[in-house]
Formats: sequence, C-alpha cells, structure tokens
Amino acid sequence: MDRLGKVLPRVLAKQPRAALVAEYRLRQAFREVLGEALASACETIEVRGATVSVSTANPALAHQLRLDAEELMRRLNAESKLTRPVRAIKVRIGRPPRPRGG
Repeated sequence: MDRLGKVLPRVLAKQPRAALVAEYRLRQAFREVLGEALASACETIEVRGATVSVSTANPALAHQLRLDAEELMRRLNAESKLTRPVRAIKVRIGRPPRPRGG
C-alpha cells in the first residue's frame, strides 16, 4: 500500500483547481524563503507556468533578487515541493501596470 504522502500529490495534481493550489503554495514558499519584510516590499508575485515574476518599487531589492535568482529558485523548489519546478525568476522595478477597462 502506498503511503498517503506519495499518493496525495498525484491526486491533487489531477484536480480542476490544481494550478491555483500550486500557485498559492509557491507564493507562500516565496514569502518563507525571502522573509516577510522583504516579501512585503514586493508589489506583485505572479506565477505563470515555471516562471515567477516579481515587481518591486525598491531598485536595491530588485538587483539583489536578480543576483540571487539561482539560489532563490533552488530554495523555492525545495520549500514548495511542486511537481513542476520553478525554472526562471523575472524581476521588474516599479508598480505593475493597471488593467485597462471601461
């Protein structure tokens, strides 16, 4: 009999909202790895496929995130235990653009 810890991730990955759960887990891992103080300086943390996009108004933080991207990816992948690992981190300085609409 398989242990629940081995079976559960496969079952959850097949659920209709699996992508949302994975994104939430990755955002939580990002906050844990970066620390609450630095993570709160990030305007947005978005996940698209295997890429995490971060925007911050703090140029020094953006620079440091770019320098530490490899280590950050390694730690995110270890912490979040996702089936699809993070392969890239994109960092943008400034606030995200506002959505257009009428």
